Amino acid sequence: MAPKTVYLACAEEDELFRRLFTTQWSRAGASARFLKSPAEGPNSPTWKKDVLERIRRSDGVIALIGGYTPTSDAALWPIRCATAEGKPLMGLWLESEHREKPAAMGSARCHSWTWENVGEFLDAL
Repeated sequence: MAPKTVYLACAEEDELFRRLFTTQWSRAGASARFLKSPAEGPNSPTWKKDVLERIRRSDGVIALIGGYTPTSDAALWPIRCATAEGKPLMGLWLESEHREKPAAMGSARCHSWTWENVGEFLDAL
């Protein structure tokens, strides 16, 4: 089976968590390809279009949810795109003290950051 392509949505301030996520996943030897936000950032005039195109090419979206998420365009725009495009979406809590699910996620669920939860999401894609 071909590896799944998953877009990782996160606030710019949570970039360290995104890098940790992808590093741990690759060291585990699991097969998945994770796409990140374009380097230009939300202030670029083409950023929103580029994010939407990456999400359209993805099998699903994982949103890394932390304390910065509720006010971050870098996190919320990809979540809105995933919902609008009908892509499978799952949130992962980054910190136990910041568990505010963004309204933009709709009925998508948030889970603790465990490899079992990630694996189940990927298996369902």
